[in-house]
Amino acid sequence: MSGNEELQQKVIDWFTRNSHEGRTKFYLKDVVKGLIDEYEKREIQKAVNDCTVAGTLMYFSTGSSTMLVLSENFPKSVT
Repeated sequence: MSGNEELQQKVIDWFTRNSHEGRTKFYLKDVVKGLIDEYEKREIQKAVNDCTVAGTLMYFSTGSSTMLVLSENFPKSVT
């Protein structure tokens, strides 16, 4: 497992640990704050971006701000 794949897994693990009832969406700064002791900010941002490209994380926009959410917790549209 390469360093970036390892960091991507740590990002997913961070979301899994911190996602609980009522709180599934986080700002990028929350993720950075949670992993900054082990990695540099830019590395974390790149890993988060790679996770969104891979589809494990998704962006969620409220119109005024953008948050990240695990794809399995992404709100389903009602139509």
